[in-house]
Amino acid sequence: MKVSKYTKLGILIVVSIAILIWGLSYLKGNDIFKKSDDYHVIYSRIEGLSASNDVMLSGYKIGQVKNIRFLPDHSGRLLVTFSIDSSVKLPVNTVAQIVSSDLMGTRVIKINLGSGQEFYANNDTIPGDVESDLKEQVSMQVLPIKNRAEELLSTLDSAITVLTVIFNEDARKNLSESFENINQTIFNIEKATSDLQEVVASNKNNVSKIITNLDAITTTFSNSTAEFKNTLKNLSALSDTLANLPVSPLLKNIFDATEKINVVMAQLESSDNTAGLLLNDNQLYENINLLADNLNLLLNDIRVSPERYLSFSAVDLGRKVYVNAAGETTGNILFKVHLISSESQVSTESVRFEGLGEIEEFEASGAYSYLVGSTGSFTEIVELQEKALKKFPDATIVAFKNGRLIKLERALKSLR
Repeated sequence: MKVSKYTKLGILIVVSIAILIWGLSYLKGNDIFKKSDDYHVIYSRIEGLSASNDVMLSGYKIGQVKNIRFLPDHSGRLLVTFSIDSSVKLPVNTVAQIVSSDLMGTRVIKINLGSGQEFYANNDTIPGDVESDLKEQVSMQVLPIKNRAEELLSTLDSAITVLTVIFNEDARKNLSESFENINQTIFNIEKATSDLQEVVASNKNNVSKIITNLDAITTTFSNSTAEFKNTLKNLSALSDTLANLPVSPLLKNIFDATEKINVVMAQLESSDNTAGLLLNDNQLYENINLLADNLNLLLNDIRVSPERYLSFSAVDLGRKVYVNAAGETTGNILFKVHLISSESQVSTESVRFEGLGEIEEFEASGAYSYLVGSTGSFTEIVELQEKALKKFPDATIVAFKNGRLIKLERALKSLR
């Protein structure tokens, strides 16, 4: 049968078109004569991945990206479909990671195989991941340097501020003074060291003697070890002897003495005996204090006015004359009580003078005398003296005539 030329032409055209389609597909990486499996991955971003990009496993191309489209849920996520050689099986937990394959940023899908014993089937969806792009990696590497640079600039700013403060005029002056003080301190240390060396050199013989004496003492102790052991043995024997002594009689005596002491203390605390009354009767204590006060007043009165208790001759033989003035007064004689005389000045407002009245101060021959009272009645001045004697046991009565100190005998004669 003869085939027409039109038939041959049609067959040629069909074959040519098939070869063209296969060639274009092959150039795109799709080998229609090679069996492959399709897998899907959902990404939130694909970082420049496009269709026909390679799918790599351990650096070897095993397939290519077939299609990229948005999910119909309007979430902005992308569904990437890629096909790989059906001889390559993907274990469960395998991750399809978008990475850069060169410095120009060409994106490919890198298969990171999982460790499971089960495998994904054709048209399964597997987990995906996106590697940081070059910009992010550079940013991550540069960010610590940026932070360190900021810290360095802050430190430099603080250092410059400190240097500015240090190198002003007052700071330089203070630094200069500080260095001078340091130099002086070092000089003093060197001088003290030199003096110490001189002391050590001058007392070298004494130090040697001390060391020799210490050596002799240690030698003596070493030679007396036997005596020390004997002493310790004697002490041990003494302690054993004390331990063997009968303790019961001694404790019985102590208990008996304690009971007697308790009886005595009980009697002292009670008021049915003399000792108890002496210790516990408050009235007796107050009476004794009152008796002591009265005796003190009586003695002071006898010392000041012995004429009340002793008799004297009516003839004046040059001795001191005592009279009972009985309130008599004279116009030009004043009596005062001399309290104390002191080489140092005492304030007239002192609490020592409290309750005595207005205090007068006189200075004579470097000594200060303090007087109280000013009356022409001898009876009044005696009463004031008795009051002053409670605080000043040496208080005496002095007399003044027309502002001048006179003898008390003369004043009493005039008063008499």
